Amino acid sequence: MSAKWFDHLPQPVSQPAHMSIHELHERMTSKVAGKEFIVVDVRRTDIAEPDDHIIKQAINLPAQTFYQTLPGIFSVLSDVPEVIFHCSSSNGRGPRCAAWYQDELDDKGIVTSQAFVLTGGINAWVARYPNGVVRA
Repeated sequence: MSAKWFDHLPQPVSQPAHMSIHELHERMTSKVAGKEFIVVDVRRTDIAEPDDHIIKQAINLPAQTFYQTLPGIFSVLSDVPEVIFHCSSSNGRGPRCAAWYQDELDDKGIVTSQAFVLTGGINAWVARYPNGVVRA
């Protein structure tokens, strides 16, 4: 069996809260993206599947390099109160990266930013809000 991309990385400790696609949609219509919340898409090569969709106003930080670049990423994201992570279905990469980010917040004693996992990931978002995406 081949090693997984995260096998050599620390196991995250945190269990970030989940955010529904409806809750995110409400934030996108009432709050300022990049200042009050930010959506982090952690997909890599599968960002092109099935239709090159990314959530409007999201940033792409691939899971496979997220932990290694966390110190630099952290200095930017930690100023944002709600950091919402997702992957395709938010069952693997999204929760793992959210937990690494939340671990870093906890380690530094920062309570002004919080990690969330988008329930259902991009798949759920596209199914419910097909106009809430842009092409990658």
